[in-house]
Amino acid sequence: PYFDNLPQAISFPYDFWEDLIEIYRKTDRDGLERAFSVFWADGEVLFTEVKTGSDRMVKSGGSIQVKYSHHPTKKGYARKELYIDSKLAKRKDVYFKDVPKALEVQYLFNIHTHPKHIHEDGNTHYNFFSAQDIKSLISSKAIMTGLVTDKLLLLVRSSRTPDTVEKLVDSEVNPYYVEHVLKMGLYEASFSKKAYRYKIVNES
Repeated sequence: PYFDNLPQAISFPYDFWEDLIEIYRKTDRDGLERAFSVFWADGEVLFTEVKTGSDRMVKSGGSIQVKYSHHPTKKGYARKELYIDSKLAKRKDVYFKDVPKALEVQYLFNIHTHPKHIHEDGNTHYNFFSAQDIKSLISSKAIMTGLVTDKLLLLVRSSRTPDTVEKLVDSEVNPYYVEHVLKMGLYEASFSKKAYRYKIVNES
């Protein structure tokens, strides 16, 4: 999308937040990064199973399949089955006339968690997106990536985002840099709320 036309807010369905909050809680307990891939599968948003990593790195993956078959007992109906990583995730009955001529399964984006860091004085903080997170987004076909801390952060690439950032290092990555230099949209959401465009404080 064009940088100047990025939306002011992004909404997600209830099921999305259920899965996201669950991986947040697991990471909060054991300090391990987790990730899932988000897919659009024939009109539904689905998530691959979480791949658990170390306290510094995680790899996500997963596959989605959609299958339609004749319903075993209902005339005029087909059975729709959604598989995540070869395991049946959802099953529903649909009218034959509603079965699409072509199946659409599309990878949307990846979300991963960062564990909290606890200081000697008891205060905590979470790391921001890493340089590798941004490099992975730019080299992929996805338009955005997500980070779960005690909130949800989203980075959305635009038509003005550079095609490569090979020399980017972690010390450069901050909210101002991704918005003003990389021309990405940065969004922030409290759990179960809309993600709103991040407002840079004290811009110069």
